[in-house]
Amino acid sequence: MTASTVSEMPGSGEYAGRSHAQYRLAQRHSRRVRILKLLLPLSAALIMIAFVAVSWIDTLGPEGVAVESVSLRDGKLVMQNPVMSGQGSDARPYSMRAARAIQDLTTPDVIALEEIVADLPVSNGDKATLNALSGLYNRVAQTLVFDKAFTVTSEAGMEASLQSADIDLEEGNLETSDPVSIRSPEASVVAQSMKMQDKGRVIIFQDKVRMTINPSALKPKDGATN
Repeated sequence: MTASTVSEMPGSGEYAGRSHAQYRLAQRHSRRVRILKLLLPLSAALIMIAFVAVSWIDTLGPEGVAVESVSLRDGKLVMQNPVMSGQGSDARPYSMRAARAIQDLTTPDVIALEEIVADLPVSNGDKATLNALSGLYNRVAQTLVFDKAFTVTSEAGMEASLQSADIDLEEGNLETSDPVSIRSPEASVVAQSMKMQDKGRVIIFQDKVRMTINPSALKPKDGATN
């Protein structure tokens, strides 16, 4: 049995009076919390992107958006290559584009988008890109549905992959009953379903949840405290 040194066993502060095993466990827990804090902002970016999408969709028309062409086919308004770009409240630029936006004139509050690409600012000066095959927006219900697989990637190397998602834009909630994967250089989380509430502030992974942490991420950096 080895004796704990003074540096390993603090005699005061939050860990005072704890055993060596308890102290080490607390250290590992602290590092896992820090890793989760790196992963969760990317998940929250999904909700942020959805809200920007609403602002974009609501402006589809002659003003505020570039459209290659507009035609009427079988009672549907079809806009080819709609593109919108602008700046958020923090003056950081964003852009969104789609191959087509289709609005059925019998249900004008529903707009279908095809081949969506969004480049948006997220936290800490980072940028994220959303790629989705299709999405369906309902103005009245304030919902956005991704019915096919889509991804969100960030410049920092984080990536979220989802097979589908139902987003309540008014409440700021997202739910998917299909597998989800969130990865970063430090760690990854996979689950069979996921819920996000309060605009991404609460994230619940469900069913066969597995988290993998890169061992190097658990090593304290020079000058780091737990």
